[in-house]
Amino acid sequence: MRENTAVLILTHGSRRNTFVEDMGEVTSYVERKLGIPVYLTHNEFTEPNWRTRLNELLSHGYDHFIFALAFLGRGNHVAHDIMGELNVSDFYRWSETTYNGKRIYAYITKPLADSELVKLAIFYRIKSAFKDVEEGHYIEDPEEIEENTMNMIREKLREIFSVFNDEELEVIARAVYASGNFELAKHVYISYDAIGSGLEALRSGISILTDVKMVKAGIRWEQVENYLDNSSELAKKMGITRTAAAMRLGLNSSKIVVIGNAPTALLEVLRIHEERKVDIPLVVASPPGFTNASEVKEQLIKSGIPCIVVRGSYGGSNIAVAIINELIRRVRI
Repeated sequence: MRENTAVLILTHGSRRNTFVEDMGEVTSYVERKLGIPVYLTHNEFTEPNWRTRLNELLSHGYDHFIFALAFLGRGNHVAHDIMGELNVSDFYRWSETTYNGKRIYAYITKPLADSELVKLAIFYRIKSAFKDVEEGHYIEDPEEIEENTMNMIREKLREIFSVFNDEELEVIARAVYASGNFELAKHVYISYDAIGSGLEALRSGISILTDVKMVKAGIRWEQVENYLDNSSELAKKMGITRTAAAMRLGLNSSKIVVIGNAPTALLEVLRIHEERKVDIPLVVASPPGFTNASEVKEQLIKSGIPCIVVRGSYGGSNIAVAIINELIRRVRI
């Protein structure tokens, strides 16, 4: 993003402190996600007014402005007070215009009513009113089951952890969801560069290499590789397991590696990385077990390879799949 670009969240405004507090939380969330300053502004009733903030930012050399409209619909305030004053007619386009005699470039997001997420949130909140009055009520819609479960997990995790950011908590939440066990959250390790490195690699269209076919079957990605069916001869020749041999066959170029079942496959990945100096942007490792599993996962953590690891004897293919699919989901948002 340009150094001279400012982001303004723009609300209707209210004299009530609770409104400002609520929107302040939204602004803080967006700011954390973007990693840059985000300014909360209002159209009327409370400060800072967006016009005042805009003039202030103009005086500091900013000339590109993203106006994120925190309005539900395209009413008069949006059409006249904001877009009219800025002399901008299009959403989601950089428009050159003038404000107080200065040339600026404005990018205005649409109000929220057409967002599927907003529609879904309203639906679920209405739906919650029926839970206490319907005898024997069970949630049967698959999307509602997932969203309801994830919301419960997120809420619980926020009570337990304060050191993880939102992206990390979402990854941990998916692991908990897949395992059905909140205790697992305490054993998930995420290296500081794991999520960023993994997302960047996925956006480049990288291939994913898996230890077993069950993991491959669950990953929602076009380029997923597994060489287990071709590994018997090499395994016999080298005196290693078939999953380890499959890693030797597949890890000959930069790939994301997902290990959900076999500790020996993970050990071989570490050996190959050392021998061949292959770039591995991310390893997701959750092989369960009481022999080798815990030790080799700790070795991965110490290796410096970006990694997401379920430590100890915990793990399983479903957990590894859930973790990598969460990163894939983020790339496709």
